[in-house]
Amino acid sequence: ISLWWALVVKIADLYFLDSAKILQKRLQIEYNILNVNIKKMSKNSYRIYKGPFNNLDSIKRAYNDINKLNFENIEIIKLWERF
Repeated sequence: ISLWWALVVKIADLYFLDSAKILQKRLQIEYNILNVNIKKMSKNSYRIYKGPFNNLDSIKRAYNDINKLNFENIEIIKLWERF
């Protein structure tokens, strides 16, 4: 098993998959924020994030775009994947 990580902008952690899908769709349709993904973190935890990004300028622009929406806990984090 190998690990891979990428930098992403974490938008929210939600308890229900349905809520995560609704937020994902609203971000894409109402705010034109594309490349929004959902990752299952545990049995009842779903992370909404934008990315992955391969350079600092693009992650900075994405963070600033999302920050304008006044979400409480926007973060730039490493998202780990197993292959």
